[in-house]
Amino acid sequence: MLSLLSSPARAYEDQATFGVAVGYAGMPRADTPPRHGVDVALSAGGGIGDAWSIQGMLGYGVLPDDRPLHISMAGLETVYALDIVRFVPLIGFGLDGLLTVRDRDVWGDFALHALVGVDFLINPRWLLGADVRGYWVATHAKSPLDAFILTAAARVGVRFDLR
Repeated sequence: MLSLLSSPARAYEDQATFGVAVGYAGMPRADTPPRHGVDVALSAGGGIGDAWSIQGMLGYGVLPDDRPLHISMAGLETVYALDIVRFVPLIGFGLDGLLTVRDRDVWGDFALHALVGVDFLINPRWLLGADVRGYWVATHAKSPLDAFILTAAARVGVRFDLR
């Protein structure tokens, strides 16, 4: 009888998530400006197991200066979520393509990134989150990018049941 009254468990493989993030983007180890700026991102993903999910990311960052640096990112990442009731710590890894523009010059690069973050589940549908991603730019030799890019963002997301 109690099993009829309880709500069903919501495993990550049964959900899709969409999110919008805004925060910091920068190259803190770079020798020349610009080093710090603003980043915005969109994400969409779905669960592939009880704790694992895959999500795609689109991001845009601008590092303002006399010669601003514009960075567009598209990536795919896998995320492990340690579901602890309302607070959900996240770790993950991903692969990214970057398009950088400065003074009408355009460069394309590839990067690998690591993710550390946390989600706060407001209710079963809405969440607030914060995350930090460190990007290692593997092909930065010909572009104005430093070998290491950092983003830190606050995020709002919505979750949908797939079943």
